[in-house]
Amino acid sequence: MAGMELLSDQGYRLDGRKATELRKVQARMGVFAQADGSAYLEQGNTKALAVVYGPHEMRGSRSRALHDRAVINCQYSMATFSTAERKRRPHGDQKSTEMSLHLKQTFEAAVMTQLYPRSQIDIYVKILQSDGGNYSVCVNAATLAVIDAGIPMRDYVCACSVGFVDETPLADLCYAEESGGLSSLALALLPRSGQIALLQMDARLHQDHLEALIEAAMTACKGSSVPRLQDRVTADDNMGLLSDPNRRRALINLLTRLNSPICMICYMAGVAWFMGLAFEPFTLRTYMSENAMGSTMVEERFPAGERALATGREFAAHKKKTGGMPADWLVRTMQARGLEVFTQSFSRTLPFPDENKERYMVKGTNVYGILRAPRAPRTEALVLSARCSPGDDNNQAVGLLLGLAQYFRGQIYLAKDIIFLVNEHDLIGMQAWLEGYHHTNTTGMDWSPLQGRGGSIQAALSLELSHDLITSLDLVLEGLNGQLPNLDLANLFYAFCQKIGVLCTIQGKLQRNDWDSVSGYSHAVQTMMLMVMKQASGRPWGDHGLFLRYHIEAATIKGINSFRQYKTDATTVGRLLEGMYRKLNNLLERLHQSYFFYLMPSLSHFVSIGYYMPAFGLLAVILLLRALDLWVQLVTPPPRTEDGVIDIEQSNPGVLSVMTPLVISHLTGVALYLLPIRFQELAVEHFPVSETEAVVLTAIAVYTAGLALPHNTHRLLSGEGTEQGWKVLKLVAVLYLAVLLGCTALINFSLGFILALTLVPVAAFVTPHVPKVLSAFVLVILSPACTLLFSVFFFQELQEIPVSFQEGWVLYLSVISQGILDHCLYGSLVYPLIALLVYPCWLLFWNILFWK
Repeated sequence: MAGMELLSDQGYRLDGRKATELRKVQARMGVFAQADGSAYLEQGNTKALAVVYGPHEMRGSRSRALHDRAVINCQYSMATFSTAERKRRPHGDQKSTEMSLHLKQTFEAAVMTQLYPRSQIDIYVKILQSDGGNYSVCVNAATLAVIDAGIPMRDYVCACSVGFVDETPLADLCYAEESGGLSSLALALLPRSGQIALLQMDARLHQDHLEALIEAAMTACKGSSVPRLQDRVTADDNMGLLSDPNRRRALINLLTRLNSPICMICYMAGVAWFMGLAFEPFTLRTYMSENAMGSTMVEERFPAGERALATGREFAAHKKKTGGMPADWLVRTMQARGLEVFTQSFSRTLPFPDENKERYMVKGTNVYGILRAPRAPRTEALVLSARCSPGDDNNQAVGLLLGLAQYFRGQIYLAKDIIFLVNEHDLIGMQAWLEGYHHTNTTGMDWSPLQGRGGSIQAALSLELSHDLITSLDLVLEGLNGQLPNLDLANLFYAFCQKIGVLCTIQGKLQRNDWDSVSGYSHAVQTMMLMVMKQASGRPWGDHGLFLRYHIEAATIKGINSFRQYKTDATTVGRLLEGMYRKLNNLLERLHQSYFFYLMPSLSHFVSIGYYMPAFGLLAVILLLRALDLWVQLVTPPPRTEDGVIDIEQSNPGVLSVMTPLVISHLTGVALYLLPIRFQELAVEHFPVSETEAVVLTAIAVYTAGLALPHNTHRLLSGEGTEQGWKVLKLVAVLYLAVLLGCTALINFSLGFILALTLVPVAAFVTPHVPKVLSAFVLVILSPACTLLFSVFFFQELQEIPVSFQEGWVLYLSVISQGILDHCLYGSLVYPLIALLVYPCWLLFWNILFWK
């Protein structure tokens, strides 16, 4: 009679379901922010809440901790209002204790506890409303909470209860069916593997019915919506791919199997991305970000261009008469214009003679005048500088500087001091003045203290005019170690050039509008590549370059006499400078709103860091992929011998075999950094070379001697290196190179990208098993020294000044000596970076190629 009441003749149950039909399931995850994982589940009218804490250290007695796996602690409880009969249900009653034990056994079979030794995972489940199937609902809710906590599991756990009525199994029993006296059981299943985690029976059941009930329960678990819900929730979880060991293993296998093709695709994509940066869709139009400089609506009235040229000729005559800086004449002239005038003497002995400028012991004088702001507390200043060069070079710039000083003296709108500086010996004089102004001495130069100072310098412009007739103005931005000024300074220059009608260029290249043509794109690429090459050199390309070290936004404006169909007189240049200084005078704070990291294919367009950094990222990911491949090879157990014994010689490389090349390569780098300057006197005594030639040739000799590193390494090793040994060494070298290039690109993108272009292929594909001769040739071609040689020829081609191989070799030697001098004089970091880090890293791959 009871059976007929539970299942009608038409096959329907009390709640209208068919025999194998399950109740509706709804779930939410992450309902408690305080817990590591939480879930709320409704299965029919039964509602449960589950929270997970851990893995964490053992609480209470530490003697319960297991050294090889985690301890799972489960606690089951029912709310007072969960049933029609409201009564207090203590946590420690027999039914709750039994249910907690069942949950513990279930999840010990599913959770990968071996990953968390000596730790504890707490699972708390509470029934909020009970309508049958409490155990199965608790298991399903707890599974979602464990997934939400990110704890790895062998498989999901899905539970269901079944009963037997008149030879018919009923799935997912409700309370009325459970209390109807049925023979029932509850089963927890791992659906993917088909393993049973727990089987619970509360009543007697005939043996003939057991198999049918278990099969019905397994079918209900696999066919229910709970596994699909768990799959969907895990797919939406960001960590699902990594927390699932099967998916993680499949991903790693895919990356290792397709490692070489993916690396080649990434390399080609990185190069293609970089070449596409000059194309218009990748660029943005320049715009003024600083509100104080957002409009060029000022009236420029500078009238004294011809008088400035006459002053420049007078300066040239006094310079010729004195044979150098006419300091006394400059002091009198600046004082006559109402400036507070001061001088600074300096001297510097170069580490070796600079044959390009024929100087060794440098002595000079800087002269500067300060125009005090008439309507401000004199806490901020602007600088306009012009260098005093030998011969007739830059005389017009000094004349224009003095003309602007006289003009600004009569203006009352200035809110900042303006410092007019004439420095001798270009960068050396500028370095001495900046160190004296900021009370620093980072290069060991001797200089006299400054007697007069203005306010904190906000911006600076350096002026270079070498001709009476100027056809265009070129903007030079590249500073020391690849630093660039705020983009708003370039935008300000371009805006006033457009307003006044001055022809302006960058990298000596005119503006073109035919972006969609091949010639227009090629022109933009050349302009951008010139900026990349200059920035990668790390040397200041104008006197402004040293200001950037002190966080002063600065640029050099250079007059060019190359485009004969145009003409720009000194009055127009003076009006341009007047407008720029009037706008800079309006600044309430330092330039900061626009970009500090950018590339410029033209003055009207720029490429921001967000656009060009992916090109480097595509090259850097190759190193990570190769490191992953090597790591998988190293952690894979070595093959066993016929006797079933693991070859320890192949599985455990000695520390000496890895550390020896690391130490020797870096010692070689230290020698490359120190010996060229220290051994110049010894080389001059024994060989018919000059000091500069001795420094350069010593550097080349030390660099070449490093090619013997593999021979030296194996002489220090006892026996031969193992197969695993070179893999460990390459893994270290690849990760070392990835960190090195990443840090370099963040400081100087151009240098990091050029090094990545040549070193990433070396790091990716060199092994001891490739053909030695061909691979050695490729490694030498892609070495830092050859990269520099190719860059010299490429730079000349970009400037449209091609050179022969002999002329290029002379330029190459000059670049090496200039790089060492820039490091000693101004603190350029390119030479120590190459000598102490990049070259030793390349030597590691050279050692791997010849690994024995």
